[in-house]
Amino acid sequence: MLRGCFSSALLALALLFPVVAWPCAVCLTGASANDPVADAFNWSVLFLMAAPYTIVGSIGGWLAYAHWRAAAKKNGGLKRETPVARLAWMDKESGR
Repeated sequence: MLRGCFSSALLALALLFPVVAWPCAVCLTGASANDPVADAFNWSVLFLMAAPYTIVGSIGGWLAYAHWRAAAKKNGGLKRETPVARLAWMDKESGR
């Protein structure tokens, strides 16, 4: 109940006094058009956001590859015939 009252009061304050709801200086500058500094700031934010996903994705890909290689070694190497090829080509139906 208290949380709802606080949220309502904050929303009312923001609507009654728009000065309170102004963004910070960095966000306000980033919204301006044709400003090279704002464009550089936006690109730097993009790269900073993408870096953790790239690192985690690379580690996950390496772990998947290592698991795949270990499973292939355990089963005696890679098999030439894949399950998809067996489903697509049946000896019984081909007449061989």
